Amino acid sequence: MSDELITYEVKDRAVLITLNNPKKLNSLTIHQYDTICKYLERANNEEDTIITLIQSTGRVFSAGANADSIVGQDAELETWMNLSIAKQTFLVQTFLAHKKILAVALNGPVIGLSASFVTLCDLIYVNDLSKTFLLTPFANIGILAEGGTSATLPMRLGWSKASEALLLSKRISGDDLQNAGLINKHYNGKFKTAEEFNVTVLNELLDATETLHQDSILQNKQLLQAMFKPRISEVNSQEVSRGVYKWTSGEPMSRFKKLLTGELKHKL
Repeated sequence: MSDELITYEVKDRAVLITLNNPKKLNSLTIHQYDTICKYLERANNEEDTIITLIQSTGRVFSAGANADSIVGQDAELETWMNLSIAKQTFLVQTFLAHKKILAVALNGPVIGLSASFVTLCDLIYVNDLSKTFLLTPFANIGILAEGGTSATLPMRLGWSKASEALLLSKRISGDDLQNAGLINKHYNGKFKTAEEFNVTVLNELLDATETLHQDSILQNKQLLQAMFKPRISEVNSQEVSRGVYKWTSGEPMSRFKKLLTGELKHKL
């Protein structure tokens, strides 16, 4: 039914996409980002659902790109035309094309390209603000902003916090995310496990939509997206067309190696 590290399940009126590799802090290979996109496309075509919930396991929602999967890549333009331009564009466009309610349950920190896709979701729930942060360390690993964050972070956090995130590679705390309006609801850390938290978020979403007219939800989402979807697409096209030359410089692979050895650290 599913890749065991990323599972797909239909439950009532919802599709659950679960990151299930807590030992690796739910870091993702490029192939696994593709898997999430394929599951989103599949969820889009489920006839009896109105909610798609992306959730996770363990203490970290996702540590972003799996460093081991990056350091072995070459710096050839042809390679990164596929891995950066094609894959990133596919990810952003798949999230933007999702017609159902797209929610995410943040059980902890989210980093890198995973943080990018979180900012493309409609509804964001957090278990514990004190243990949650968003980090886009693109400048620290020698690349440009990815996943549309050049547009989504200013839209959702404001210009100042977006500048901290993208120019300084500074983590944005749960409290700051809450104050900026990114988070729809948090639970003051009341849940001891990600599983308890995930079940609660799902049940609240099912309750909230139980008596609503589904076609109204779908059309309201289209109207809501109309003001920002073209802008995100435009900005992401600039991110990938300019960013590919960072990857072909070889600098990011060198920095990922330093992250693995501890020689380089993210500024947390």
